[in-house]
Amino acid sequence: MAAIYNDTVITFKGKQYTIKPDFEIINRIEMSRASGGLGISLAGLAARAAMGDVPVSEVARILGFMLRSQGASASDEDIYVTIMTEADARPYIDAVTSGFFPVIQESKSESGGKKK
Repeated sequence: MAAIYNDTVITFKGKQYTIKPDFEIINRIEMSRASGGLGISLAGLAARAAMGDVPVSEVARILGFMLRSQGASASDEDIYVTIMTEADARPYIDAVTSGFFPVIQESKSESGGKKK
């Protein structure tokens, strides 16, 4: 699959992790818990975040999954506590709410002009 997502960079406990969102990661997050996924709708999460209703526990679960996929050893609870006690939790929330949506690329029309 073509890379349509920007890398998401997360700094957790002083170490920087680069997550490369792809279909498998997104599928695992949205797959039902009964099927081994997290059972979280990313679109639903983004909609709630846009309304100022950020479910921090869900953000922590997603970040936990992402960080562990990169070798970090942190429980979802560790991440939740970090988010809740940081002076600025926005980078963690932004990493989840904006990192999993495709980059809109402009395409050129047949006449060579840009098409939106």
